[in-house]
Amino acid sequence: MSYPVVVPAWTVTLKESVIEDLRGLGRRADRAVLKAAVARLAPDPLAETRHMKTLRPNPVAQRELRLLGKYRVLFVVEREARRVMVVLVGEKRGDTLLVQGRRFTAHHESHPAE
Repeated sequence: MSYPVVVPAWTVTLKESVIEDLRGLGRRADRAVLKAAVARLAPDPLAETRHMKTLRPNPVAQRELRLLGKYRVLFVVEREARRVMVVLVGEKRGDTLLVQGRRFTAHHESHPAE
């Protein structure tokens, strides 16, 4: 006889500043991005997919989720607590990440591309 193993989903939380990041995307986009981020992160934030990857070491976040083509969600995974903390949300335009309408580069500064 076998028993199914039920693993509880991860808890997704937002850093306080993420609310302003989302507002900067516009009313319709902010809801879509938040809903999609929770749907993708809650089941398995550690999955390596074409839309979710581990970033080079930096002071901002461990991982990045690409959503709806142009949006980026940067997050930190707390394995022991089974918690995902979204620390930043922005819009990718070319090689630039815009957060609240301003260019964001802190996640690349510690280890520039070689």
